[in-house]
Amino acid sequence: MIMSKQNSGRIIASLIFLTPIIVLLSSSAMFYSGYTPEGTVNKGTLMSEPIQLSELRMDINSGPLKDEFPGKWSIVQFVSGDCQDKCWDTLYSSRQINIRLAKDSDRVVRYLINVDESNLSNTSLEMIKNEYPLLNIGKIDSASLPSVITEKLQESPYILFDPLGNGILIYDSTLPSGELLKDLKKVLQNSKIG
Repeated sequence: MIMSKQNSGRIIASLIFLTPIIVLLSSSAMFYSGYTPEGTVNKGTLMSEPIQLSELRMDINSGPLKDEFPGKWSIVQFVSGDCQDKCWDTLYSSRQINIRLAKDSDRVVRYLINVDESNLSNTSLEMIKNEYPLLNIGKIDSASLPSVITEKLQESPYILFDPLGNGILIYDSTLPSGELLKDLKKVLQNSKIG
């Protein structure tokens, strides 16, 4: 028996109508049964509680954090003492990331924050001035640092802050720079601010 055009049209219309309802019901059932997808798309470590930039009480020499609310995505790198190999590697990587962002590079600002005293040697300061002229430098008292940073100080960690001043992702120098670039491209593409 051949199905009439009218009946086949009704079946197709019913399937189109029921598809979103079936998807909604199945996703709700999965959610309430406790299912959560494994893994994340971000490459940095997502902080369980964002670090508030305003609570860090950093002393900044220049850049948006000095006199105004950042309003840009900020890569804030922490270093204890003089800049050593891991510190230089991270500075180089963050500069290359900024270059590779091309038209979006003006939406990102970079900082090097020295913990406790400004222990950067004159050689390091001169090298930063010559090779990283857009890098903003500052210092912070270790007492105002969250433990998630102090635990990783030897790794010269860096944190990605959103334009509202929330530290959302933390990285260490062992992570390839391309991973931060992927994260930045995603947030810049999806962000309406900064």
